[in-house]
Amino acid sequence: MLPSPAPLPRPLAPSPRPADLKLDRKRDDLLTPFGKLTATDRYLLAGEMLQDMFARVSCAFADDVAHAQRLYDAMSRLWFMPATPVLSNGGTTRGLPISCFLNSVSDSLEGIVGTWNENVWLASNGGGIGTYWGNVRSIGEKVKGGVTSGIIPFIHVMDGLTLAISQGSLRRGSAAVYLDIHHPEIEEFLEIRKASGDFNRKSLNLHHGINVTDAFMRAVGAGTAFALRSPKTNEVIREIDARQLWQRILENRLQTGEPYLLFIDTVNRSLPKHQRELGLKVSTSNLCSEITLPTGIDHRDEERTAVCCLSSLNLETWDQWNEKPGFIEDVMRFLDNVLTHFIMVAPDGMKRARYAALRERSVGLGVMGFHSFLQAKGIPMESVVAKSFNLNMFRKIRRDADAASVTLARERGPCPDAMERGVMARFSHKIAIAPTASISIICGGTSACVEPIPANIYTHKTLSGAISVRNPHLAKLLAAKSADTSATWQSIIAHEGSVAHLDILSEHEKAVFRTAFEIDQRWIVELAADRAAFICQSQSINLYLPADVDKWDLHMLHWTAWKRGVKSLYYCRSKSISRAAFAGNIADGDKAAPPQPPQQRTDYEECLACQ
Repeated sequence: MLPSPAPLPRPLAPSPRPADLKLDRKRDDLLTPFGKLTATDRYLLAGEMLQDMFARVSCAFADDVAHAQRLYDAMSRLWFMPATPVLSNGGTTRGLPISCFLNSVSDSLEGIVGTWNENVWLASNGGGIGTYWGNVRSIGEKVKGGVTSGIIPFIHVMDGLTLAISQGSLRRGSAAVYLDIHHPEIEEFLEIRKASGDFNRKSLNLHHGINVTDAFMRAVGAGTAFALRSPKTNEVIREIDARQLWQRILENRLQTGEPYLLFIDTVNRSLPKHQRELGLKVSTSNLCSEITLPTGIDHRDEERTAVCCLSSLNLETWDQWNEKPGFIEDVMRFLDNVLTHFIMVAPDGMKRARYAALRERSVGLGVMGFHSFLQAKGIPMESVVAKSFNLNMFRKIRRDADAASVTLARERGPCPDAMERGVMARFSHKIAIAPTASISIICGGTSACVEPIPANIYTHKTLSGAISVRNPHLAKLLAAKSADTSATWQSIIAHEGSVAHLDILSEHEKAVFRTAFEIDQRWIVELAADRAAFICQSQSINLYLPADVDKWDLHMLHWTAWKRGVKSLYYCRSKSISRAAFAGNIADGDKAAPPQPPQQRTDYEECLACQ
């Protein structure tokens, strides 16, 4: 018989105190100068040292002193790192440990205004929001007393609210809007971030994503028409050429990086069985496209706003912890306690989020440092060996996370969604691979997420000034060859972070240190597809492409991602047109000057709510 969960989460036992822990100040040396600057600029409290921060956060969300000590040891050894809201606010009264949310808009004026109000509350706390607009009737459809103006003007209001709240807050709120590929306004929605056209129908401060269905992709493959349907009646409003719309989407992604793509049928097929049986479904994602949780009206006629409760394992330190018993369970206990704390202290303006968190208790255990791990071992990302490590790592993480969910369900009770269907699970979802742009810097400068490194040397601007960051594994290799010199690094800078020109490196070594734009993106999709089977939510996957990429190759990368079961695609990061021009013709006998780094680059805004 399943244990019954309490109607409200039971309060945590009195938190351990940092004074109860044994701290090792020498572990400061595991952070790079850049990591120390980042932590100091953003996350340390007044008068706090690095180890104090790790102890504060560990104690805030530990079961007891022994658990807090294990969490501190793991965090200070850079084995894992919580998402930045947990680092900033854990153990304090100044904010919440969760700041990433997903919600849906109902097809009524009351529903639209209610979502606006909720988003104001969420953004005022620096939250990142993903909002689904696909339920709202399209322009010209009948409503009481006339016809609707469609979704675009309402999204424009959300754009203004997001900007207003962000400018009045210390931490900037961000938002993304999602729409179904079959919504009648999909073509105008695709253009909302372009500055040209009627300003009143643009939303330049919002990000956007599209829910792409299997039916649409099959229409693209067959070259047939595709029906755009009323969200209210499901009647066909009009038909469009599927391939032409797909081409516009891909061109938009190449030019601007967006829209994000959510392969919505793949997502809902992967929904936990107990949630499918309750009639729940996913209709949106977040700002980073890795969170896939149910939103909107549920089977109890209650409104759900999903929350993202996140921490990430550091795969660069895999050899230190992968055989350590109980490590992943310790992190899952930590996340469960973070979630309980949020449910208990979130304000009334977040009641939908509190309700969703209580019902499903979903968390997102992610990773970072995959490329750094490979480079430390001399393994190219474009290799069968990388595929093998990828599969083994995620198989182990999923197995241990599943086991922890069962253990905690027996100890604390299953989440209500699971309990209703007789399932022994504390968490409905357990795994989500967030971007980790900030916490990877703290974790010794390891590579972000499952991403390839963008360059082997780059300059990063901080609140304390600019700092040059070099790939430590490349530096070690160059030192072994007596080539770790200023001249060598200057030549790498001149070649945009690449080492392909260095004669002192073997072809294998050059392959190990290829940068994101040098790696064949088919390998990125291949690795993402391989690990997808072990990820119950999704993963933030970027594609890195030249501006003059062959259009067929652009199509096939996205097509293969869908066919192989990748649930979502984040940014399409493209080199600038001006940079691509360096590949122009050179007269016979002329010596080509090395291309200089461009003065400007495309910025792809990253939401700090989940990294």
